[in-house]
Amino acid sequence: MQTLFEFYHDQVFYQLKANNLGKEMLFRNGELVSQGRAFFSTSNDHRFFCPKHGPLRLYFKVSLKNADVSYRLEAGNTLLCEGITAAKPPKWLSKLEQKLSPEAESAQTASPAQQDTEMLHQPPLTQQTSDTATSAPSLLKQWFKPLLVLGVIALKLSKSAGAIKAALAGTALAGWAWLFNLEVAIGLIAAILIHEYGHVYAMKRAGLKVKGVYLLPFIGGAAVSERATSRWQDFKIAIAGPAFGTVGAIIAYLLWLETQHSTLALFAAISLLLNLFNLLPMVPLDGGRIMQAAAFSRKGKAAKTALLLVTGSLTLAAWYFGFYLLMLFGILGTFDLLSDREEHEKDIVPMTDTGILVTLFSYVGLMAILLWLSVIMADSGIPGTNLPLIFISS
Repeated sequence: MQTLFEFYHDQVFYQLKANNLGKEMLFRNGELVSQGRAFFSTSNDHRFFCPKHGPLRLYFKVSLKNADVSYRLEAGNTLLCEGITAAKPPKWLSKLEQKLSPEAESAQTASPAQQDTEMLHQPPLTQQTSDTATSAPSLLKQWFKPLLVLGVIALKLSKSAGAIKAALAGTALAGWAWLFNLEVAIGLIAAILIHEYGHVYAMKRAGLKVKGVYLLPFIGGAAVSERATSRWQDFKIAIAGPAFGTVGAIIAYLLWLETQHSTLALFAAISLLLNLFNLLPMVPLDGGRIMQAAAFSRKGKAAKTALLLVTGSLTLAAWYFGFYLLMLFGILGTFDLLSDREEHEKDIVPMTDTGILVTLFSYVGLMAILLWLSVIMADSGIPGTNLPLIFISS
């Protein structure tokens, strides 16, 4: 953990620390009062109790460009203090800013006075050299090389589907427990299984043979079946996962209201986050598959081109903001959409215009429900329940 920023108020020393995995810890005179995860966001808020003022809320936003942070400390609707202080962003944020900042290209043309000023905000030369060495490709290699090894092992064990499923499930649980903690790991796997069961249910209702559900470490899950014979089946299979996940989140939220057990609120937030992510209109995510079912039911290439542009744009945005897993999905989806599939898919029955309208309204309606629930969950004040809103703001 490294110090992100610190300040004094009313003779009390506040210090916020963070690590490269997004975990944050707020200390008040050296005592831990709040912790959570920012999930690659440059802003967050922490709620905690103060003996003098009661419940407090600290909101902050980091400016990577200026290497500072603006913060507000509030007690209910009363502003206790606010200000701007120097920030020390986690290394992954600093590296991303140095790689992507357009000002780096114009540094050579800056005046001597400007260069002297900018040098005050730059890390030492040894750190710059280290940052350059660990670029985005090396990060991708670091994260996905273990997955490649798992893929090779899975191929060698292809005659034993049960062994593959058990190995992947165990690896997924261990990996997420290491990345977060055991409680979050169990909640995440439960949310994934509910989501994937929705896909399985729709596959079976369509009369398709289900080959299995696989948990993929650090990625999520996948339900595998025979290929659908119509775009309407594609739509129902794609939307069933987020729909089941949303129902699971609602049930967990209602149980939390009844019992006030924080684990239920955390599970609801995790489920909302998972299903919001999957509903992004990017192939091969569920949202992209829903849009693809509608786009590929239209004659001509206008709708298909629009879907390709959306997927490509989200892929570039994921790269720019450092969501490398989402970027990988987008690259796979872009290649999928660019491939020549007309001969392969000419026997798939398209949807009618009414079916396309139902598809679009269902997608927008489900997304609206998830966003509404995310706002409600964020107001609970329980650590971790603001994750969906942080993801949306990111």
